Amino acid sequence: MPTVRKRRTIKTPSRKVTRKTANKHKRKVNVIGNKIIRENWDKKATLRQNYARLGLLQSLNGVTGGIEVKNEEELMENEQRSLEELAESLTAEQGIIQRDDAGNIINVIVGKVKSKEELAEIMERDPEPVKAKTDVVRALEAQAANVLKVERYQSDGELVWAAKLVEKYGDDYEKMFWDRKLNPNQQTAKQLKKRIAALLA
Repeated sequence: MPTVRKRRTIKTPSRKVTRKTANKHKRKVNVIGNKIIRENWDKKATLRQNYARLGLLQSLNGVTGGIEVKNEEELMENEQRSLEELAESLTAEQGIIQRDDAGNIINVIVGKVKSKEELAEIMERDPEPVKAKTDVVRALEAQAANVLKVERYQSDGELVWAAKLVEKYGDDYEKMFWDRKLNPNQQTAKQLKKRIAALLA
């Protein structure tokens, strides 16, 4: 009995994968979401080219290839900044080894012992704002700033949950953080403090 692929070949013997047929099946990006992006979208350019032109980040991961680096000084500056941020987040067991082009060790950065409070502070820290490089990004930021905030109402379950935590631990948010039964999502002490204050207000 012939396989599905063989049956398909028998049915349409002239079907060959060529550049012409492959391009027919290439999915075109149809922007139906944001109006600002839709108006500035170039249908002839690729998704990556459009994102780069609009000043948006096409991937949260680093560039793995296929893109020519034009400004080496800017790249080195960003690399140094990210290295400093990374060094700050290292624990005592971690380290970074910097090497030159020949493979020789230039610098060794070793992480420092951090207390629970310092680690929680690093996790809670808001990222630094980045200046908008294009008009599209500025328009998107203005649009995001003008969005009406919907007031969130607390459910009865949330109120009971907050009351149980306060009844058991009072104002000790650090102990609340370590309670896996009452805090199954492992929210940090700062998150719990903020949430309980809002719930009990």
